[in-house]
Amino acid sequence: MNYAVIDLGSNTMRLSVYEYEGGQIHRIFNKKEIAGLAEYIKYGVLDTTGIKKACDVLNIFKAAAMTYVEADNLYLFATASLRNINNRDEAVGTIVSETGLTPDILEGHEEAELGYIGASGYIRRENGIMIDIGGASTELVLFKESQAVNLISMPVGCLNLSVDHVSRIIPNEEECKIIKDTVKEQLDNIDWGADLDCPLMIGVGGTLRAVQKLVGEVSRIPPGQYDIEVGKVKELSKLMKENRDNIYHTIYKTTPERLMTISTGIIILCQVIKHFGCEKIAVSRFGIREGYLIDRVLMRNDRYSIEERSTED
Repeated sequence: MNYAVIDLGSNTMRLSVYEYEGGQIHRIFNKKEIAGLAEYIKYGVLDTTGIKKACDVLNIFKAAAMTYVEADNLYLFATASLRNINNRDEAVGTIVSETGLTPDILEGHEEAELGYIGASGYIRRENGIMIDIGGASTELVLFKESQAVNLISMPVGCLNLSVDHVSRIIPNEEECKIIKDTVKEQLDNIDWGADLDCPLMIGVGGTLRAVQKLVGEVSRIPPGQYDIEVGKVKELSKLMKENRDNIYHTIYKTTPERLMTISTGIIILCQVIKHFGCEKIAVSRFGIREGYLIDRVLMRNDRYSIEERSTED
């Protein structure tokens, strides 16, 4: 049986198609579009251009998915892209009428939980933190001995921070400080107790995969090595301050679609590393879409093993 899941995010929209048989989940097709919906939000309202853009991408994804799945096996969920807007009913109504798809709008804690479920294969028997830096929110899950014990969704992401605080494509020193202070304020408000032991960070989502690519390019780490030394991320952050021309040329070569958001993503990442005292990062290939499939579609009736067969992105 095949299933398709569409993730309507604030920065990136993604379609993933899975083959499921006997407790085995194989991702067989992937497609993404950098929609940048957070840029179309003014005073809490997603404008008509942004809504139309979302509908256009959804119709393309729907047509692609229909070559793999039955209509009843196509699922759409939205995160902060629709969760945080004041005209949610208008946006949803237009999406339904223009695409025939009804988005399941996830609350922040649901987004964090589903990301953790999707990345569960990377959760080792250690204490740590899972992070998913999205376009308009950042999800954190504290885990101990492989069990989630606390979770939160912070209303800061790599795109909305760029839109709100960066005057050009690349933030200047003053703008970096404002972004850093904004993230630090959010982290300081987390009430998880003072005794936090989080040596391991599990990275989920496109921002962390982009950081992994960038660290690999700068440090010449072979492809396929999923652990990142925290020191390498700090070196990357330093390069972005001291060698801007070279590092942004490297970004353009490796992850050009994230040229506008990678700086803010790295600032968020560095602040979380510092706050929780993380020592190493394991980047997961799987996350919220796989978590949604398992928890909301397959209902966790079995133990699942997830593999990727597709080279599409």
